[in-house]
Amino acid sequence: MKIEFLTQDDPLYILPFFEEFFRRYAGEFEITQVSCCRTMGKRGRGKLLRELLWLYGAPGVARLVTRWAASRAMALLPRGRDAVRYYSFQQLCLAYNVKQEAVANPNDPDFLEGMKRRAPDVLVSVACPYILKEPILGLAPLGSINIHHAPLPFYKGMMPTFWQMYHGETKVGLTIHYMVPKVDEGDALLQDTMEIEPGESLDHLIRRSKRHGAHCMAQVLRQVAARSATPVKLDLSKGTYFTFPKREEARAFRRRGYRAI
Repeated sequence: MKIEFLTQDDPLYILPFFEEFFRRYAGEFEITQVSCCRTMGKRGRGKLLRELLWLYGAPGVARLVTRWAASRAMALLPRGRDAVRYYSFQQLCLAYNVKQEAVANPNDPDFLEGMKRRAPDVLVSVACPYILKEPILGLAPLGSINIHHAPLPFYKGMMPTFWQMYHGETKVGLTIHYMVPKVDEGDALLQDTMEIEPGESLDHLIRRSKRHGAHCMAQVLRQVAARSATPVKLDLSKGTYFTFPKREEARAFRRRGYRAI
């Protein structure tokens, strides 16, 4: 079965999913391409910096910037399939002989034409920062699926891991679902949970949950390939939706004893 991935170029929080998936499952599925959008899509860099400062504080942002810069430097070195860690999507994809491409908006006609030529059976979104529209959602014959780290229909939208910690959840959820034009509302293919460790930071939990999600995604893709997947409709009369946390919400997060990093 041929798979195409849509994601964003984030070596800190999104790349761990792909490291785990490639290491364990690259030989099981044919990956036509990994298409990487700009981190956070169209979000302005100034606005993003302000939001990160609210969430992580100046020392935390400094740590993130240092890690980001180190990743960019280490990504210049060649790495084989036996590497313990990768530092960029390009480095990982080169090691596994998978095509990787930077894309703007995946809804654009040029991207759609390229995807038609590659003809994947399934399109998989992993933190793609764009809302995918009907033309692209209908291209893959076995469907377009998304992984969302929350128990949908609850915690739809942005930063679901933050909001689950903010509301005192002891577990973080995960939903793999078919995509529809409305955000996080397609039929669920798998739902799972993972314990939040005592004292665990948001930073650590996001990266750990991404690796867990890679194994859940492989399970779903096997079912899709075998035509044994059983979609379950979400109760859309319930649920919650969140955006990026505001400054006061980030402060409340810390007052409740949680750490962002």
